[in-house]
Amino acid sequence: MKVFDRFHVYLWNGRDNNCNSCLFAGVLPGGRHVLVDPGHILTPSTGEPALERLLAEIGRDGLDPSAIDLVILTHGHPDHVEGAVELRRLGAKVAMHREDEAIFRRLGGEVDLYLQDGTLELGAECRLEVLHSPGHSPGHVTLYWPERKVLVAGDCVFYRSTGRTDFPGGSPDQLFSSIGRMAALDVEELLCGHPYGHSGFLRGREEVRENFEYILRYL
Repeated sequence: MKVFDRFHVYLWNGRDNNCNSCLFAGVLPGGRHVLVDPGHILTPSTGEPALERLLAEIGRDGLDPSAIDLVILTHGHPDHVEGAVELRRLGAKVAMHREDEAIFRRLGGEVDLYLQDGTLELGAECRLEVLHSPGHSPGHVTLYWPERKVLVAGDCVFYRSTGRTDFPGGSPDQLFSSIGRMAALDVEELLCGHPYGHSGFLRGREEVRENFEYILRYL
């Protein structure tokens, strides 16, 4: 689904668990794309062809899936990264935080670029701010596009909820701190990592603000 020029969102609506994804379209040299969190190849319980479905949706948006040159992973859990193993085999580079690399490697993945706090220059029309946002996992990152007020939150926040902290390396205190940092940003488009009780795509400054306020007050 095209949200606006250079930014497309792909919301998971299958029966099994899988993540939401997004694409920064044509932002790399030569009009190549950046995909964030490709999710499973096949979903774990019902075997839905998640990656195949995602690439088909990208194609229906008039974009060439074979033009994905960079895959960014918000963290290393299988429901966000399995597809990256296949996309790297097809020629894409993979970027993630070093502290989640071990999880990805156990799934057969390799990392080409390590992310940390700071600016990630994808091209003249797209500079992302990378925020190290631990709590759900040690190497979790979130991505903020200040010019378009877009926040890709991964599994830090959902609609009226937060990511789990009971996985190895999780920390409630770190997650609360990470969420507080994100809540201070000027955000009008918030993409959450999963469609839990909601599509996971919150639009409009007021809806985003209310969601952060609810989470910080009640959770």
